Amino acid sequence: MPALNGFLSAAIVLAGTAASVWVLMQPAAALGRRLGLVDLPSSRRTRVRPVPTTGGIVVFLGLAASTVFALAQYGADAPDLAPKVVALLLGGTVMVVLGTIDDRINLSPQSKIVVQIAVAVLMLTSGVAIERVRFFFGPTFHLGWLGYPLTVVWFLAFMNALNLIDGLDGLAAGIAAIASAALIAVGVINTNPLLYVPAAGLLGSALGFLAHNFPRGNVYLGDAGSMVLGFFIAGAAIIGAANDGASKSLLVAGACMVVPAFDVATTILRRRRGRRGIMTPDRGHIHHRLIRFGLNPKMAVLVLWGLTAFIAMQLLSLFTSFGLLFILGSYAFALFVVRSLAAQRRKNVWTTDREFRDEVLYLVGMRESIGHDDTRTREMSLRDMIVEQIRREALYRRLRRAERAGRGREGGDAVGAGKGRRGA
Repeated sequence: MPALNGFLSAAIVLAGTAASVWVLMQPAAALGRRLGLVDLPSSRRTRVRPVPTTGGIVVFLGLAASTVFALAQYGADAPDLAPKVVALLLGGTVMVVLGTIDDRINLSPQSKIVVQIAVAVLMLTSGVAIERVRFFFGPTFHLGWLGYPLTVVWFLAFMNALNLIDGLDGLAAGIAAIASAALIAVGVINTNPLLYVPAAGLLGSALGFLAHNFPRGNVYLGDAGSMVLGFFIAGAAIIGAANDGASKSLLVAGACMVVPAFDVATTILRRRRGRRGIMTPDRGHIHHRLIRFGLNPKMAVLVLWGLTAFIAMQLLSLFTSFGLLFILGSYAFALFVVRSLAAQRRKNVWTTDREFRDEVLYLVGMRESIGHDDTRTREMSLRDMIVEQIRREALYRRLRRAERAGRGREGGDAVGAGKGRRGA
């Protein structure tokens, strides 16, 4: 019964937040154009006109409203957690202000890192810290002073990983939505409304934003949105683990960040290999590689969502008595990912002379280019990548039509010959 009530509370907050964010997104976009909070056309974008970056501000407002509601409804029942939730709300406010300033005047990466570290330290002083870790059913490790640097790294990793992977419409917000849904499940399992209600607000905010962003890209998260989403997920996971001896929320949140973390790791290695600055922008992120592989931007996003959902559901299956349902659901997402990549590989056989091994090494970030015909990978803009993908798709369809037409002619000739033989 508590679990059912938890789901109902989360569902009400989710629906209300999603509707509110969806309604507010259009006025916020108009305000962004007026204030100059727009993303200008560049080699890393597909739009030829400026796009408002105020989506993240509205997402934060939805988050803040759901967090305040959770505090008002359940704060008295959890006096040890309520101050930490308040600190998370204040830290999120700082992050959205930082991101908005960055969207307007383009701050240096170093200055953003300094503020992020300061906010993470603020969380530490407010008690939002990773104090112990337990992996599944093993022993509990009390971290002591090691928990302080780990907490700072935890916050920095989440904020910057989502920020770096926010390169296609819906990608970062979708991953945040999956992480939020997983945290709702953990919160309901642990009967922790100060986890699942704010997480429901986070999910609703992400869904309300995605209705405007995916796949049309009418408004962007901006740095304000991507950083605040990462910050809230990181903080909510720590707060959820405060009354959870098995560290479920930490493990699940970390699992949902596997794709962004993999992208960050391969990006750092790639730039070091090319003797470029770690903060130097390029078009070699995992979503760019999927487009160069042959997927269109929408399918690239769906594949990365599916991979994230698979990992999250696999981990959730270990924490519940009905884990089989999570396992079966995760296999559906895995099947979608495998079928999508396999179908594209079959198309590539028709339109390129790339070797399968070369494509795999490129996708996992171990090569700069996807084949000997791909010497312009570093210089190509995202728009050029998409144009190339569209041309290859059109070529594939022409080749298949020509093959079917050839088979039809061969079949017609065979039927005609058979009729001739029967007439004789």
